[in-house]
Amino acid sequence: MVLARSLEEAPPRAFVHVDNQGRVRSPARYRALQAISYGAAGTLVVGVTAFYGALLGIPGVAIGVGLSAYLAWHIRRGRRLEEATRLIVHDRLDEAEQLLVGILRSWRCPRPVKALAEQNLAMVFIRRGDFEKALEHQRAAMILYAKLRSKSVFARTVEYGEVVTLVNLGRTGEARQRLEQRGAVPAGDYLRLQHWVAELYVCLAEGEHRLSPDELHERARVALSITGAGALLGLAAWAHAYKNDLDQAWHLLREAFDRREGFPIDRGLPKLHAWMESHAAEAGATLSTDDES
Repeated sequence: MVLARSLEEAPPRAFVHVDNQGRVRSPARYRALQAISYGAAGTLVVGVTAFYGALLGIPGVAIGVGLSAYLAWHIRRGRRLEEATRLIVHDRLDEAEQLLVGILRSWRCPRPVKALAEQNLAMVFIRRGDFEKALEHQRAAMILYAKLRSKSVFARTVEYGEVVTLVNLGRTGEARQRLEQRGAVPAGDYLRLQHWVAELYVCLAEGEHRLSPDELHERARVALSITGAGALLGLAAWAHAYKNDLDQAWHLLREAFDRREGFPIDRGLPKLHAWMESHAAEAGATLSTDDES
């Protein structure tokens, strides 16, 4: 899994490490947390084996071996979840779905893993254009996340994903209601990006927005600094066109077309894609969609 150091440096189809406040953190932090997790699991296995081995002899050692096998199974399941995520971004959707369904059906699957599997299954169906099924899996994930003691960053991202899916289903009023329930724009840079995309997509579906020039400038400035922000650039282009700032709108639209690689806007945000295509000639943008797949 390729981890970028920041949103700005992330190439197409790369991943970023995000903390629970929605901030992108360094790959070194991710590797350190992973090492600590594996180290703690190893220490636990050694301690349990030594304790019960000294207490019970061979049966005690068997307890340690059983615990080791159980932890290895959990680690393997996590690896399969990572593999499914990589397959999704490369549009190998059937393979990803098979892995994710297997995870959901696996024995004693932990609730956080089930929630992530459901969330990723939603992404599979979004890329297929089946928004009804995507919404089912998003809401299944949201139910699972709601039962966890602490709210993970993934719980926030699936909420924004639900807003976009509702727009795709033509349920714009419900999408607006859900967006308003999310509250103010988050402070974390990754979640802030998710919020802005959902917010502007709802506005596009409604046909209007009330963002101030300063708010529009902030969204455009951040989008221009990120290589993979094609969707936000397209939405910012629409927002500037709505305000009749056509020079900036067409500049942003050209950038949006140039930065589509990695995320299929035509399938994930079809209303935005239709607007972009209908104004490409005015902006002098390239219409080829070869790099969207």
